[in-house]
Amino acid sequence: MPRKQRTAIKGSDPKYHSNLPRKSDQATPEGAAAATPQEQPAPTPIESAKPKQKPAAEKPITPKVAPAPKARPKPTPKPPATNGETREVHLTAAITRKHGAAIDALAAKGIDRKVPVRLAGRKAVQLFEPKREFIEKAEADRLPIRDGYQTTKRINVDLIDHLRTENDPYGLSSDTAMLRGQFEPLFWKCLDDVLQELSQK
Repeated sequence: MPRKQRTAIKGSDPKYHSNLPRKSDQATPEGAAAATPQEQPAPTPIESAKPKQKPAAEKPITPKVAPAPKARPKPTPKPPATNGETREVHLTAAITRKHGAAIDALAAKGIDRKVPVRLAGRKAVQLFEPKREFIEKAEADRLPIRDGYQTTKRINVDLIDHLRTENDPYGLSSDTAMLRGQFEPLFWKCLDDVLQELSQK
């Protein structure tokens, strides 16, 4: 009896596969786990094609240097302090014989002898600024003091005491004597100007 020929299988059937489970794989659960494909990590997203900006370069920090202390100017020496206390001092100034002759000439024209003396004395008192330097009474051919000029002026006490300490340590002279060497020459100069002015009128 003739044998039956097997049907030739052409192509592939998607339902058919040859990967049948083995006995050893069915026996243990580990085999089943091995048969399952391993999970792969999800692909990372493609980073932006833009280049990353470089961080701005930090400016170098320069340490602060404290400024050098300025040299203080040396204090200038101050004049000796004086208080404001004053004392009334008599100022006297005699006239010389030369001045007396000029006054006599004006008196002959009707001008009182006291006028030029008082005008000169008033001007001299306004200009007089006593100094701390003692000046001796000048040598001159003076007439009696009654023909001269006398007044009072308030003078700083410290100035008078300084003159007395330097030139009259024993207190034998008056305050008037301490200042006469400064005041009398100024009075003479003022008297010369007054006599010349009056003689031209």
